[in-house]
Amino acid sequence: MVIGERLRLVRLDYEFKRVRVIFLKDYRSLPTPTGFIDVRRGDEVELPRWQARLLRDLGFVEVRDGSVDLDYINVHHFKEKRSSVGLLTQVPQDFYMRAFELVERLTRLVRESPSQAILRDREVAERNLLDLAEARLAKILKLSYSGGEEFRDRMTPEERIVYNHVVEAIESWRSYVKSSVTGGRGS
Repeated sequence: MVIGERLRLVRLDYEFKRVRVIFLKDYRSLPTPTGFIDVRRGDEVELPRWQARLLRDLGFVEVRDGSVDLDYINVHHFKEKRSSVGLLTQVPQDFYMRAFELVERLTRLVRESPSQAILRDREVAERNLLDLAEARLAKILKLSYSGGEEFRDRMTPEERIVYNHVVEAIESWRSYVKSSVTGGRGS
């Protein structure tokens, strides 16, 4: 499976994780993964994230998953940029997914009711997220080359996919060169 497909599976997994919602309106015969339910205003239930987002956009629910704001990206960006060159900082496992949702939300706000403040927040979020991802990628590449298994728990699922592919490529290259130099003889 190629990296892009694995990354799409990470996003799909995130979309199917359950989140708590509180209903703002009654909803009769709501289809859920476990069957149809009738919910009343004020009821709190767990739904897959994709369904919660759809119902939120339709005005039926408020999602209780602790939406993130610009500080969420900025704090992790600051920590990563200030950490040692080879040291990955700890970020939440769903960091990128939540950050992407924030950027999408800010993009939607810019379209719906543009303002300088929202536009600036969106630009800062995008810039700092890209910078953070590049800083982490550089560290992951270095760890891939030198063996950074002890830092795997600090990587997000997306980063572990990249790490594993890079390690595999490095090992294949080393094996190729070694077998070519030794003429296929063992060491």
